[in-house]
Amino acid sequence: MSEDFNRRRKKAESLYADKKWAEAEQVFATLMADRESSGVPADGDIIHDHAVCVFQLGRTKEALQAFDRAVGLEPDRAYRYASRAWIKAAMKDVDGAIADYKKALELDPEDAITLNNLGLLEEQYGMRKSAQEKFRRADTLMGILKDAGVDPPQTAEQQVEAIAEPGPEVPSTLWREMSAVWTNPGQRKAFWAFVKKGFRS
Repeated sequence: MSEDFNRRRKKAESLYADKKWAEAEQVFATLMADRESSGVPADGDIIHDHAVCVFQLGRTKEALQAFDRAVGLEPDRAYRYASRAWIKAAMKDVDGAIADYKKALELDPEDAITLNNLGLLEEQYGMRKSAQEKFRRADTLMGILKDAGVDPPQTAEQQVEAIAEPGPEVPSTLWREMSAVWTNPGQRKAFWAFVKKGFRS
């Protein structure tokens, strides 16, 4: 795309990071329209970020339709399902959120945050044993990262506040809060390979 398109995209991402939802939504909308009118394939990341803005502005049905579109564009990307699950959970569609989190884990079993978030929902359903196992696995994965002094890459999604508050029986630590997913499975797989070699490259 053009230099102007890239400049506007950076502006939209900056507004998004600052939680200026209405302004960011307008810029993302023009970016999507420009791609469509130019015959350029849709961009899942732009659609996703626009959907988050739309959701924050209270247009929940429109947001869910956009997340459905992002999943359709990239059905093999775990992050798309985890993002939609996060929105479904916020909309109180717990069954739909659980199904999406499970699909995300099929595609990326080592996503600690998805494990954690699925555990939260299972705990709400009284599935304590299953939930505790997911918390244990998530804590183990995150513990390996912390012990190695590695922080997951920071993304714009990680700056979005949790939408769905955990129930009264859900652990209240920051780690238990609903949060965005670590979005780069390539980096994650490379890291686990590094761990299995005893932290040697």
